[in-house]
Amino acid sequence: MDPSKILITGKTRLRVNCVGVFDVLTFDNSQTNHLALMPQYQQADLVSLGKVVLALACNSLAGIQRENLQKAMELVSINYSSDLKNLILYLLTEQSRMRSVNDIMPMIGARFYTQLDASQMRNDVIEEDLAKEVQNGRLFRLLAKLGTINERPEFQKDPTWSETGDRYLLKLFRDHLFHQVTEAGTPWIDLSHIVSCLNKLDAGVPEKISLVSRDEKSVLVVTYSDLKRCFESTFQELQAAASGSL
Repeated sequence: MDPSKILITGKTRLRVNCVGVFDVLTFDNSQTNHLALMPQYQQADLVSLGKVVLALACNSLAGIQRENLQKAMELVSINYSSDLKNLILYLLTEQSRMRSVNDIMPMIGARFYTQLDASQMRNDVIEEDLAKEVQNGRLFRLLAKLGTINERPEFQKDPTWSETGDRYLLKLFRDHLFHQVTEAGTPWIDLSHIVSCLNKLDAGVPEKISLVSRDEKSVLVVTYSDLKRCFESTFQELQAAASGSL
């Protein structure tokens, strides 16, 4: 572990880079029991951790040099808590028994829960963002499928295919989504209306909806459940033709 190998990948996340690279490059084939050396490597890692903590506390790599160690520890004693000082001393000085991560935890104390709380809050934010992206992806798939149906110039050599039957209902629904106007004739744009209608279509709710033709001479009252049935059957028809099963 070295300060140059620590990557800051988030507000509450650090990653250690190049883990194990040195061990691979210096691998000794003459050793018969490599697992026996693992405690030795772990002790070296803990010492390296102590050097990293000390360098961060002093804001200088010079602090981890042997000749500067005493001055660096004095700086830590003046500016930081006794817990941090004890942690660094534990990691950098000779111990009567092998160092252990479990011995470090009491020195961290209640600060651990502060970091745990921050991590949980970060997870909540990420989960919320993920839920939004899942929602966006679902609505995008609906719009993409609807786009393959509306205004299709020709299907199965029928140029009127997209203007008849179930496809006509879907065309009127598309107008209901995107092409509404106010009483003054200006475009009426409401994203919440678009999202709400798409969600109702996806769920196939029994709520009724009025679809008006462009010449305003026809009004069709259907349910979102009916629209979903038309939508799914029409898209399946297109998929069947694309796969050659028609």
